[in-house]
Amino acid sequence: MKRLPKMIFVLCVFTFFGVQAQSAKTILITYHSQSGKTETMAKAVAKGVEQVNGVSYILKPVQEVLEEDIFNASAIILGSPVYNANMTPQVQEFINSWPFEGRPLKDKIGAVFVTGGGFSIGEEAVMFIMIRAMMIHGMVIVGGDAVEAAFGASAVTGEGDFAGEEVQEIFLKKAEGLGKRVGEMVLRIE
Repeated sequence: MKRLPKMIFVLCVFTFFGVQAQSAKTILITYHSQSGKTETMAKAVAKGVEQVNGVSYILKPVQEVLEEDIFNASAIILGSPVYNANMTPQVQEFINSWPFEGRPLKDKIGAVFVTGGGFSIGEEAVMFIMIRAMMIHGMVIVGGDAVEAAFGASAVTGEGDFAGEEVQEIFLKKAEGLGKRVGEMVLRIE
């Protein structure tokens, strides 16, 4: 009889920690990158998520994302270079692969980031295209933490003062702010 209370206690502890592990909040940060600049933005998004306690992230290119990554994520932050004023074909293919039957992505948080080679090359248009695709799936869209990142984070990477090998700090800060805001929203909503 004395062993029964001990066993019940152990069972309760394992049940509690098992529930905690199952309810972990994970953000999928995924992207396609041709030059490495969109990947750099993705890493800045991850840096923002890291600032939020109680949230973890998975960071990987779209071609490496598994269906379980999509289903298990509390939020999806998707990045693309601007490609002829559109997302890249790889990002479009990734979105097209999302399960639609029964709307399993409904009410997940969605956010976007892009990189473009110049001013007025289509950054906002591409963000809206990606946002629209997320909304078709019933996702709840979250923008960045500043008015300059209202639709997500974007970077100009090949024109004027912003041309060069590295993504400028001003754009990385927008990406970081987006990651942090999405992380905070995940904790509020779920």
